[in-house]
Amino acid sequence: MAIGRTFKESLQKCLRSMEIGRAGLGGDGKGWRVGDTVYGDRDIFPRDLIVQKLTTPNAERIFYLRHALRAGLTVDEIFELTKIDRWFLTQIQQIVDCEEELASLATSA
Repeated sequence: MAIGRTFKESLQKCLRSMEIGRAGLGGDGKGWRVGDTVYGDRDIFPRDLIVQKLTTPNAERIFYLRHALRAGLTVDEIFELTKIDRWFLTQIQQIVDCEEELASLATSA
């Protein structure tokens, strides 16, 4: 269970508490293993892989929402693939946008 003042805070707290070695939705510097391939945390996944992972509900789908947004899929495109309410997708988009901003500041420093 995760309690926070906002959905975004609660979601990140929930993902950290799952004990799967992730520090939230992503941006923690840890790689991602997909089959035999290992991607870096900042790598953009192939679009066909993202679409495949989003169209079928599974335990990893929440993380593929992040990868979809980072790969340039819009909230509306993700909604059509997942039928996840746009409000939740917009909240996740804001988390990803914040991650991108922080990453750009880290590389420019």
